[in-house]
Amino acid sequence: MGRRRDRQDLSAYVEAEEAVEVLARRPSRARRNRSWEARQRRAGVVVTYRGIPPDLQKRLKRVAEEHSVPVGEVARRFLEHGLAAYEAGELVLRPVLVPGRLTLYPESFEDRGKGR
Repeated sequence: MGRRRDRQDLSAYVEAEEAVEVLARRPSRARRNRSWEARQRRAGVVVTYRGIPPDLQKRLKRVAEEHSVPVGEVARRFLEHGLAAYEAGELVLRPVLVPGRLTLYPESFEDRGKGR
């Protein structure tokens, strides 16, 4: 393998005034084609979850960084492990009735609307 270069020297390729012109160009304002993302959402491939507290997000990110993998893969691993534990009877969920619905986090229900 050759030596990695972090920056490319443009002077070997262009005259000085051409380099200024290249650097002065504005980035394109063209909209990004999002049709691939839309197809994935329609197919049910992309899933997002609300209500993940910032502290939990930071902890997941920290685990991902420790292992140099994407945070989505860490979240997937924990989801798979949790579902396997639930299906094996090792993880028991006990929903609690709060006004109008069942929840696994009744303490967070009490905090709603405060601090706004």
